[in-house]
Amino acid sequence: MFRALFSRSTSAVNALTHRHLEWIFRVTTRSPLRVIAASLLLVTLAAIMIATTRFESDIFRIFPSRLPALRLLLDSLDWTGSAKEAYFLLEGDPIILPVEAEKLASRLQLLQLDGQPAFSRVTWRVYDESEGQLFVDFIAYAVVRPQLFASQQDALSLAQRLSPASFDAELHRIKTDLAGQFGGSMTGLATADPLHLRDFILPRLKAASQALDLDTSSPYFLSRDKRVMIVIAEPARPVQDIAFARRLVAGINQARSGLAVSVSCAGAHISAVLDEAAMKSNILYCILSSLLVVLAIFYTVYRRLLPTILLPLIIAVGVVLALGTASLLLPSIHVISFAFMALIVGLGTDYSIHLYDRYHCERVAGKDEVQALHLAVVDTGHGLFTAAATTSLPFLAMMISDVRALYELGLLVGLGVLFSLYATLFFLPPLLIFMERRFPAPFHPIPSLGMGYVWRFAGRYPRHIIAVSILLIVAGGVAAFNISFDGELKNLQPQHSEAFLTQAKIEKHLSLAPRQLLVAVEGQNLAQVLERTGRVGELIERYRADKRISSWSSLGNIINNQAQQQALSRTLSSATAGGQTAFALRTALERNGFDAEPFQPFIDALAHFGTAGPLPETEGIERLLASPLRGVVNRHLIHDQSGYHSLLFLYYKGAEFEQSTFLQELAIIDPTARTTSVDMVSSQLASSVTHSFLWSFLVGGVLVLFLMITHFESKLGMMYTFFPVAAGTVLMLGSMATFGMGINFMNAMVLVTIVGMGSDYGLHVAHRVNTGADTGKETRFVQAGRAVFISALTTIAGFGSLAFADYPALASIGWATNLGVGFTALCALVTLPAILVVQGS
Repeated sequence: MFRALFSRSTSAVNALTHRHLEWIFRVTTRSPLRVIAASLLLVTLAAIMIATTRFESDIFRIFPSRLPALRLLLDSLDWTGSAKEAYFLLEGDPIILPVEAEKLASRLQLLQLDGQPAFSRVTWRVYDESEGQLFVDFIAYAVVRPQLFASQQDALSLAQRLSPASFDAELHRIKTDLAGQFGGSMTGLATADPLHLRDFILPRLKAASQALDLDTSSPYFLSRDKRVMIVIAEPARPVQDIAFARRLVAGINQARSGLAVSVSCAGAHISAVLDEAAMKSNILYCILSSLLVVLAIFYTVYRRLLPTILLPLIIAVGVVLALGTASLLLPSIHVISFAFMALIVGLGTDYSIHLYDRYHCERVAGKDEVQALHLAVVDTGHGLFTAAATTSLPFLAMMISDVRALYELGLLVGLGVLFSLYATLFFLPPLLIFMERRFPAPFHPIPSLGMGYVWRFAGRYPRHIIAVSILLIVAGGVAAFNISFDGELKNLQPQHSEAFLTQAKIEKHLSLAPRQLLVAVEGQNLAQVLERTGRVGELIERYRADKRISSWSSLGNIINNQAQQQALSRTLSSATAGGQTAFALRTALERNGFDAEPFQPFIDALAHFGTAGPLPETEGIERLLASPLRGVVNRHLIHDQSGYHSLLFLYYKGAEFEQSTFLQELAIIDPTARTTSVDMVSSQLASSVTHSFLWSFLVGGVLVLFLMITHFESKLGMMYTFFPVAAGTVLMLGSMATFGMGINFMNAMVLVTIVGMGSDYGLHVAHRVNTGADTGKETRFVQAGRAVFISALTTIAGFGSLAFADYPALASIGWATNLGVGFTALCALVTLPAILVVQGS
């Protein structure tokens, strides 16, 4: 019963396909002008849709933001402004770096677009000189409350600074400062802090306010090796305004021209423009070069100009219709997904090759143009129809993925394959009729390209070929177990774009440590959030003391909690003598020629150092927010509609920091704390991509299996189809492992490509060889094998051309495609004939 139902279903599907192809043949041969007119109308509508589509280049946009680590990473970039800022890296003579930085900052501040400032903020100093009085006010507050801001580790040094024995030396420093070039600007600081207690506060605040490893003794954003300086600017409009971003980059190029130092830049706006340009140029170069190679291959084999000229038109129609349809379903398309055009160059040509090859061979055999065209469209077209379905369905199955890269790529390639098939079926027949009637020419036999020799060799040594193939497949399978997963996100970016190179320089000269982990403690009540932050800080400090991390930063590093304030107050109480210390300072001031009156607020506060009690941490936060050093708080504490977010940054070098152990201990201390790092993001992305890919692979595999069953109606037919796929995939993975290539977020989709394309190769060979009498098998294999061989070459020339892209994500897809398609074609053209010979005998 099941077999009868299966047989009827298979017959029904094949009958429907046959009638559909008969209809296409009738329409294209009887009403070609109507077909072309309708096609042009659809292409025009699709082009209009494409013109309104927004293309993106942000690498994070291709991954699901629901992942906890990636969500926190994106949140932190938004909170801290890193996602909005532009960074300018100045390299040159350390003596002139500050002067050139000021010139650049002035030009950026004056830069206008549409009559408005291009940047809302430009920063090149630790604090703005225009806020000098605010800075003095904060220092006056902080130095008389050292228990709130000074480190416990500096308690003894601070106590020594407060002893009368050190007063004369500190007052002599004031004289030197006042006599210097900036003496006038130092008067306020001198009266607010005559003992230079800010030496125990400012370095701590400056270090905590910076995500970079800067020279804390410099008033500029200068690296510790003094080789580079940073200017930070915030563009006035978001990066989503790509037209503004392009004009901004043009203005930046003008602003940095003519400086005496080298200036490179990075940031979201710069990357959006430069990376997009780099990716598009790579993709367009690969598409154009592959198209020329494909056309050269086609013309060399068939020696027909008009069909060769038609190939770009068929490819263009398929691509435009696919992009236009996708534009109806997607709000935007990522530039990486746009790389699918290179694949369509190869796949879209396959159908034209098989269709024209059959037509040409039938004309050589003596059939007239209508008979040859009917066989090409209906008989060969049946195999093409199944092949297109087996190629497109695995890609369309990728739409179940929540990874945008897989979803978009699957949709675009799946649609592109189907539209390319129909463009071939609707455009090629009318053109062939036109060519025959307007430019009649004799049809000469097509070169076999060595396929006859391959068939005879397979017939002579079939078991030897099968044995060698099995050995190679086993060796490839063993090697495939050693393949690694490359989860480094930087390897997905253009390696030679200015934004990427600038970021690399920043990491080299200004990075606090090679790796970073972020902890976010969140809640509605600020006091509770700070208290929880303190507990997490104690855990992190143990890791730093054990040298498992290099350093760390949080609000707890700059504002002491109640217990720390009490401990520091006890140390200062034992070192100061209240009114006697204040009297000693007044005496020292008069002895050094100073009028004591301007210093009276500090003198009065000094008299109460020994009895100072703990202060609320929120008071210190409010004072910092009102000062030029507000960046200290803005970097570590964010307040938005969802509550307070206290951020703790851990910097580490590598394996000495056991991340899993830390996360377990953190979960015990604060179960609700969120964490993120590049390693965590990569791990979660790898898990998400693997999960999405496996489901897409399974769904696509089931659909392909069903199509193969309906096409062949036998188990042997399905084996002929799937053997090249399985063997080619194993050999591809084994070769990648042998040559040190890893699977990454992008080239994993090549496995889906191989399932579709590889099954096509076996399908075409088995379909043609097993259709007809035994006496003509070699001729039929030559026809099918030649078409498969040319198809493999055009696919490698198309998608495989990405292997030479500067963009590693695209290059990895290209290399994987070259290996996968090459091995699959080899198994279909050499091993499969040997299997057919053995099975037939």
